[in-house]
Amino acid sequence: MKAVTHRHRVTQLALAVCTAASLSGCASQFDPGTTLAQLPVSELPPEPAVPMPKVALPALIDSYEKALAANRDPRTRRQIQLRLADLEMERLEQQQADNPAMAVAYNNAVRHYEELLQTSADDDYLAYRLARARALDGNTGGSLQALETIVETAPDSPFIAEALFRRGEAAFGRKQYRAAERDFAAVLAQGDTPFARNARYMLGWSQFKDARYQDAGETFLVLMDDLLAEGQVQKRSLEELQQGERRLADDTLRVLALGFNYLGGAGAIESFSPETGPRSYQHLLYRGLGDWYAESERYRDGAQTFLTYVERYPQSAEAPNMHVRAVEILQQGNFPSEVVPAKRDFIVRYGIRSQYWQAADDQQRGELTAHLKPWLEELARFDHARAQALAKEAHVARNNLRVAEKALRESREAFLAAASLYGEFIETFPTDGKAPELTFLMAESLSEAGQYALAFNAYRRVAWEFAEETGSAPPQASEAGYAAILTAGQVHKRQKNPEQASLWLDRKIETSLRFADTWPQDQRALAVQLDAAHNLFEQYRHQETIAAAEKAAAWQPPPDAAQRRSILMLLGHSYFEIDDFAAAENAYTQLLSGMASTDPEYVNTRDRLQSSIYKQAELILSQVHLTSDSMEFIAPTEQAIALLLRVRQSGRSTIAATAQYDAITQLVRLQRWPAAQAELTDFRQHYPNHKLTPSLAAKAVAIYQGMDMPEAAADELMALASSDPSAEVRRTSLYLAAEQFEQAGNNTKAIDAYRQYTRQWREPALQNLEAQYQLVSLYAKAGNQSERNLWLKSLSGNRVSEPRGRYLAAFAQSELAEQSYARFERLSLTLPLKQSLKNKKQAMETTVADYKKVLDFGIAEFTTAANFRLAEVYRQLSRDLIDSQRPNGLSPLELEQYEILLEEQAFPFEEKAIELHEANIQRTADGVYDQWVKNSFSSLENLLPARYRKPESTLEWSEEAY
Repeated sequence: MKAVTHRHRVTQLALAVCTAASLSGCASQFDPGTTLAQLPVSELPPEPAVPMPKVALPALIDSYEKALAANRDPRTRRQIQLRLADLEMERLEQQQADNPAMAVAYNNAVRHYEELLQTSADDDYLAYRLARARALDGNTGGSLQALETIVETAPDSPFIAEALFRRGEAAFGRKQYRAAERDFAAVLAQGDTPFARNARYMLGWSQFKDARYQDAGETFLVLMDDLLAEGQVQKRSLEELQQGERRLADDTLRVLALGFNYLGGAGAIESFSPETGPRSYQHLLYRGLGDWYAESERYRDGAQTFLTYVERYPQSAEAPNMHVRAVEILQQGNFPSEVVPAKRDFIVRYGIRSQYWQAADDQQRGELTAHLKPWLEELARFDHARAQALAKEAHVARNNLRVAEKALRESREAFLAAASLYGEFIETFPTDGKAPELTFLMAESLSEAGQYALAFNAYRRVAWEFAEETGSAPPQASEAGYAAILTAGQVHKRQKNPEQASLWLDRKIETSLRFADTWPQDQRALAVQLDAAHNLFEQYRHQETIAAAEKAAAWQPPPDAAQRRSILMLLGHSYFEIDDFAAAENAYTQLLSGMASTDPEYVNTRDRLQSSIYKQAELILSQVHLTSDSMEFIAPTEQAIALLLRVRQSGRSTIAATAQYDAITQLVRLQRWPAAQAELTDFRQHYPNHKLTPSLAAKAVAIYQGMDMPEAAADELMALASSDPSAEVRRTSLYLAAEQFEQAGNNTKAIDAYRQYTRQWREPALQNLEAQYQLVSLYAKAGNQSERNLWLKSLSGNRVSEPRGRYLAAFAQSELAEQSYARFERLSLTLPLKQSLKNKKQAMETTVADYKKVLDFGIAEFTTAANFRLAEVYRQLSRDLIDSQRPNGLSPLELEQYEILLEEQAFPFEEKAIELHEANIQRTADGVYDQWVKNSFSSLENLLPARYRKPESTLEWSEEAY
């Protein structure tokens, strides 16, 4: 019967939650109640629904009281008394519930239970109900005494767990933590009871209050494992817990935080991790401690706790939020110097360039961007401002080299950091409305840091690419475009590699032209256009330069004077370089017309203008083809001459002198002698010291020769002969001068020139001999035989082996021999014959010797003459002997004998003459038949008429035979 009663009571009270003494000094949020009366009403297991009439408690109590009065059976009376006690408790509890502010006395219920226990002291149910009634009536000690009875008398009671729990609570309230720990541990030993979780919770608190923080932590963590189903496949989150469980979990996390703090802080948390690894709710442990630190205004410790978790579990799903919480705490504590590094670390760990981002799903990335977006911009602007401040500091401290260098280095690092953050924002949020602005700021930072190539790309994106993508240009577009131009120029200037420098100049040009096309009304557009034109010219891209300059020339509003000047100069130079010299002349003419003669660029521009005109003439002349059967060259040459002479219209200059000189050359070529002579005179007048002036003498010679003024030509040649730097020109000029003097009939000057030539110019030897030959001729004309003979002797004795040298030597020797022959011929044989014959023979020997010298040269022209003269010498002597004067007083016989004697002396000479003449005529066999051979035939006709004076006969041919 007792066992049945116990089971019935267990059914009624199994789900009751007993009251407990208050936990003084405890920081727990858990409140198990202060009395048994505060326990929830027990519920019966669900039964089949049976309609029962509702009976009011007073009526029911009255009914049981009547039953008690009428029944005398002890057992039945006891059951009725128990039911009356329970009904009284229920009535009082209902009354309390209906009137919360009213103090309800439970003494009747207490009295009923005490009376029942007097007869059944070991009834654990009555002891339990008494404990509850006393608790509700405020008699805590009496309540515990009743529970103690259960512990001592009924260890197997279904109420033992609660009894132990309440006793533990009481011990805890008395700060008897070891006793409380023992009771709570005993509750847990009962197994899975309704009090198990609370007992574990209180066990942890008991250990905690006993300063056994490690044990307390282990106990609390077992409780958390139970609440969150740590050991099960399907874990539970805090959000899934029921209200009471959630309150218990929150309070447990809080007390764990206290324990971790006492154990040293966040570092202690990992010491509680099982060997299998951290718990699924590990982040809650760090969060609890971190939040507790924050609530305690230990902000740095709180933030560090969250960051410790981030360091240990960087790839966990909770890491970003933990990091965010650290930042919030630092902001709460007003630690800006630590907030910035924390935010920066967040971006490094979870930004788009991180490993975490790569592994995250869309939802996680979305959560991350909520913080990345503001922080990226905030940090970028922070670094940008810091960089600018450092740059200013460096400028201020420029006289302190060490300080300035440090500030500049740090400024550059800050600019690079800002650029990186701007870039990450743009990469993360490419379509964000702030992307253009931040791209521009990124470009500015990169430029300040010296990263011009990267800055250039960023500027260009702001200037044009955003507009291409969205159809709307950002406000910074034109500024970015202009900055891109400047940046490309910076890179170009700094490039040491010629190919790279050229590449960046190309980029600058392209960007400049694009800027001018995109924003033509920008006040910088025309200057940019002109700068591009200048850069194109630097690259020898002359056609493109012309196009750019002409576009600038047509700009609206029109270019100012300085810009127009620059445009004309570019056009002139470019047209000149592509050989469009007429267009170049036009540009230079306009340019020069707007310049004062004192302008520093005046002379250079004038020279350019003159060069353009000169080049036009040069081009024409290069296309002129002079042939022997065509005169088509005359008209273009005259056109070229007109251009060359037009050069000087803008001033007498070196170029003008060259042009006039060339004009003179072409006038000579066309044989326009008067015009050529006039220009030559003008040139000498205006350019007396010009390097070309000396060479005009040669042209003057041609001009004077063309005008048939040989003596004037000779004077020019004499000037050349004395002043020309070229020895060959001096030599040739002197010889030509002599010839011109001779042609002019001024033999005196001709002789002087030839004599000077023979003295000055021994080489070439043949030319020197020719000059001597000319002197021989001129002295002959002058009748100065003595001077002529001197030059004949010089010629005859020359040792030049060339044929001409030998010829002139033979000529001169022949001339000298002729003079000897003439002297021989003039001598007559007179009495006394012996003396005159001696003189005659001496003259003959001289003549023969002279002619033999002629024969030694072997020149046919002079050999036949020499042979003839030699024969005539002997014939003449023979004839002179025959015709010599006879002595006076000879008898006829003596006279006859005398004549016979003369004939005997003359005969050998005559024979010798015949021999020499016959030798001379034999040269006809060699094809030689000149005047001297003919003369030999004539002499032989006289000497041997029988042989050589025969009548000529003519043979007539008849055609009849044919």
